[in-house]
Amino acid sequence: MPPMAKLILFVSKGCPHCPKAAAVVMRIAREYEEDGLSYEKVRTRTERGKRLSVRFNVNVFPTLLMFDGDGRLRAKISGVPSEDVLKKKVELLLGLRKPLLSRFIPWRH
Repeated sequence: MPPMAKLILFVSKGCPHCPKAAAVVMRIAREYEEDGLSYEKVRTRTERGKRLSVRFNVNVFPTLLMFDGDGRLRAKISGVPSEDVLKKKVELLLGLRKPLLSRFIPWRH
């Protein structure tokens, strides 16, 4: 099954917060893998890491990018993400959760 969403975590050598961020993101990625979530860790010292850092204007580490199934960037989180907040964002991205407002406001046609 093609990924319905993708997480890309940018890490840098010597970054004191990157291992914790990687652990949080990896736990969430494993939990939602069967729902179509994929995960990649990008090291900024590699050529690919440098290119992607420039392309997405990543200059703080760790930084997490969240993409939908069409490859559109939907969220950018700098620092160590909260596991609860990240779960909610992933569930929204995968269509497993409705946006908060849609639960309270009926849509009119």
